[in-house]
Amino acid sequence: MFMRSIIIRLQKIYSYRRSLWGMSWKQFRAKYAGSVLGLFWVIINPLLMVLVITFVFTAVFRTEVKDFALFILSGILPWMFFSSAVSEANPSLLAQKSVLHQFSLPKEILPLSSMLSYFMNFLISWCIVLPVFFLRNPGILPAAFLLPPLFLLTYFFTCGVGLLFSVVNIILRDLEHLLGILLMFWFWVTPVFYSVEMVPEQFRWVFNLNPVSPFIFCYREIVFYGRMPGPAVFLWVTCLAFASLFIGLAVSVRLESMVLKRI
Repeated sequence: MFMRSIIIRLQKIYSYRRSLWGMSWKQFRAKYAGSVLGLFWVIINPLLMVLVITFVFTAVFRTEVKDFALFILSGILPWMFFSSAVSEANPSLLAQKSVLHQFSLPKEILPLSSMLSYFMNFLISWCIVLPVFFLRNPGILPAAFLLPPLFLLTYFFTCGVGLLFSVVNIILRDLEHLLGILLMFWFWVTPVFYSVEMVPEQFRWVFNLNPVSPFIFCYREIVFYGRMPGPAVFLWVTCLAFASLFIGLAVSVRLESMVLKRI
């Protein structure tokens, strides 16, 4: 019976796909309305972060990783999409509760639309930086066909986490303040500017428990090393993506009556 409720909710969300797309596109345009640099901000923010981390780890800590800036870039783009989308989705139900009162929309449309707008940013940023990776190593071309499904799996995984947090935030308002700390801690235990192999073996279990780590690993294998991730890793990423989406939807459906009372 509960599975049927989730399937019905998915069908309802799909029936509102035009509203979902329209709201996402509106939010995407609003981000750059009146901005001089416009879409260039899609890539400026991660590049500035890459430059800072590269300076610290090459000039101060003297890392020996070749092409360290691209090494970081391959991991920081998926991380920034994930963290930004989840941060935006977290307060979306409270921030846009008037929309739910005025229109008969599935409440999941609100966090999903905000995350979809960040997904547009994510795809554009990859369109800009991928030629750089190709110029550095043309050998990545055979593995690059895995990027589109990986993009989609990353979006599914992020949607699940974002839906979960947006619902919990209604019940536990402190989550809005705790999320920044949680994401900061999550960032440092995610292999964005280092590889898991650099971590002392006794601490690797922490990174193995991190569900974002396999995604970063896959991106880095494809665009930096030009290798196809092993079938087991890609299967694990697929399972994580759909499990995250299922859990997010399940919690949203299960706690719907409580959420609607509080907004």
